[in-house]
Amino acid sequence: MLRLQSSWLLEAVGEIGGVDSIFFPCFHRFSALSWLSRKEITLYLNSPIDSQAMLARAWLSNRDGGFSEKNLQKFNQVIKKPLELEMNPFKIWKERLFTSQQLDYLFYWREAAYEIDDEKQREIFWATVYQILSYWLTNKDFAGRQILEPDQIMAFCIEQHRSFVKGRTGRIEISNIALDELAVDRNPLVAFPLLFDDEETQETELQTVFHAWFHGHADLEQARRDIKNCLRRYLISFEKTPDYSTFVRLAANADMAVLCWSGRDLPPKLYEQEIVEPMRSAFSSRYNRSRLFFKAVDRSIDAYDYLLVFHG
Repeated sequence: MLRLQSSWLLEAVGEIGGVDSIFFPCFHRFSALSWLSRKEITLYLNSPIDSQAMLARAWLSNRDGGFSEKNLQKFNQVIKKPLELEMNPFKIWKERLFTSQQLDYLFYWREAAYEIDDEKQREIFWATVYQILSYWLTNKDFAGRQILEPDQIMAFCIEQHRSFVKGRTGRIEISNIALDELAVDRNPLVAFPLLFDDEETQETELQTVFHAWFHGHADLEQARRDIKNCLRRYLISFEKTPDYSTFVRLAANADMAVLCWSGRDLPPKLYEQEIVEPMRSAFSSRYNRSRLFFKAVDRSIDAYDYLLVFHG
């Protein structure tokens, strides 16, 4: 899982030049940008994945407060009678991922959200389901020990969201544009959190399940294909010849570019050979200089965080 150490990123690029805005053509998860979103820095965030862009809008750029108490009372209902399983589009997830009760609420929450007239309120409601999915998937092997009922955890997550967005003043613009259609504007810094093609983690499972739920189906393989299709030419693979033309194009009008990633089970030297040197070659026509930073997280498993900064 990529650990985006935002303070380290700003410290590294600050040694080279001042930064008052950052452009992320693609971000790996909205929560990793929470710290940056509270700084006096303008953020331009893009995700080619519609479900992730929606989450970022609800959590990072919300200026209208949280979910209203009126909507909470209206849409956070207790389901007293089990719903008809055959009508539930997520029924194939039963027992494998969720209990019957949880599936009832996933079906109800998605359908109920369409009755919320205000789009921003609707997206907050959907984004809260993402947090609930995270809770349920993390604890799915301990289903009998769930502390909160679905309506209780919904109310809890809604309150957490209200606290999270309270007093936000930073400038954040969020878009959902395919990478090959994304315009390149002048910016002091463009940041690329690197994603690897073969990486499967709890985080990617959560994003896959949510993407399928967001689109109203239970086909996780289709959701994975959709996500990978959105990220084509961005995902890093050690199995094929790299094509970094997308990165170079998106950095064309930036004073600096930074690539960040986390690695484990492989020594830094291998990443220098497989990523750093090819990237330096790809960016050589745009930048004269580069600098590699890395921090040890756990040397016993070769876990390091990396920053590769281009400038000049």
